[in-house]
Amino acid sequence: MKVHNEIVAALKSKISKKSWEMWFGTFSVKSVTDTLITFIVGNIFIKDWLSQKYDKQFKEAIREVFGRDVPYVIKDEISDGSFKTKVEKKERLVRKRPVVFSEFNKEYTFENFVVGPFNEEAYDGSLEVAKDLSKMNPFFVYGGVGLGKTHLLHSIGNYLLKNEPDVRVLYVTAEKFMNDLVMAIRGGTTQEFRKDFREKIDVLMIDDIQFLMGKNGIQSELFHTLNHLIEHSKQIVLCSDRTPTQLSEFQPRLVSRFQMGLVVKVYEPDVETGMQIARTFAKRNGILLTKDMAKEIAMSSDNVRTIKGIVTKLVFKSSKKAISNSLISDVVRDVVGEHIPIKIADSEKERFFQALSSVFEVLPAELDAKLRTARLSSARQIGMYFARKYMHKTFSELGKWFARDHSSVMYACKKIEESLRKGNPKVREKIAILQKLLHVESGKSVS
Repeated sequence: MKVHNEIVAALKSKISKKSWEMWFGTFSVKSVTDTLITFIVGNIFIKDWLSQKYDKQFKEAIREVFGRDVPYVIKDEISDGSFKTKVEKKERLVRKRPVVFSEFNKEYTFENFVVGPFNEEAYDGSLEVAKDLSKMNPFFVYGGVGLGKTHLLHSIGNYLLKNEPDVRVLYVTAEKFMNDLVMAIRGGTTQEFRKDFREKIDVLMIDDIQFLMGKNGIQSELFHTLNHLIEHSKQIVLCSDRTPTQLSEFQPRLVSRFQMGLVVKVYEPDVETGMQIARTFAKRNGILLTKDMAKEIAMSSDNVRTIKGIVTKLVFKSSKKAISNSLISDVVRDVVGEHIPIKIADSEKERFFQALSSVFEVLPAELDAKLRTARLSSARQIGMYFARKYMHKTFSELGKWFARDHSSVMYACKKIEESLRKGNPKVREKIAILQKLLHVESGKSVS
């Protein structure tokens, strides 16, 4: 067991405390031989994420302990057969039945949520809220249709029902909140309505909050409800298809309330992450997709919901036909239609981001996300400078590309200019590589 502990200690020293707590809670060393080290984690999603994200750290830790490279494999408890026993033991310890105010989709859990750069911040925030209620209040998640926002809300609910049976969780759509209030006013039961939404619960989750735009009377009741919950340290989770500031027909005091907590965005998945989602969802349903098959599905879909719809129909079709590229194409047309909104993989921005990702060894989707690491900051700053000088992009265009404000772009360009003036060899090398990759030999600065 000593060598097991040494491996874990070496690995832990190479990973941030936050990442370790978030991703390695179920991690352990299962077995060690001279030719193979076997690790085990809670589920297939964590397994895939660790394999993709921390392969370098695993190899370095093993080399540090053994003085040489030893192959390793990560297994998940479900596939490995040890899941059932652990769950049964845990369930025997849970004697209390949760107080159920809302029914949650049992498939919508944190374990079943495919995490990628486009949704990592929203996932981390949701899990943090579930583990530590009222720490970030309110929690406001926004993004386009079909990107997994509702899945995250249900994941919070399912987590609390399982781990905090005393916590009373109420999940409603904004439409139901409005309808219940209207019925209460008509029936003279507004006091009962207020007890239901303020006093009887510990967590209130409202989906599609944008539905209440322009409904001033409903907004007033919502404002007082949120105030009551916040004053009594009760958690609020809100979901929208737009940012708080884009809720143009909302009362300013409500928008201010939305902004006082944690606001996170779920982005559209890039092609690479879309492929991962397609393959993971297909694997859960008993079919395997090649890289080309997954790519066609991802290229034809601009959200997670459509990807799952295509894979669901593919599973249905595969019972009678062998899975092939032609079957994939037929299913895509069935789900998306004849005019398939194919993603432009070779747009100027995507070509540039692909080049940056290969030079700095980061994912393309991380470049315009809110993730912050030294490597990502360097990639963004050099990328902004390069696109400004050699691709003649304006500060405004670069702000849109990298999802940064005007001052951040200006600062990045000035910082890289200063580094070049001082003769920084690493910066010069990166720019030279980008020039070769993008076939840019010279260019003039745009002032």
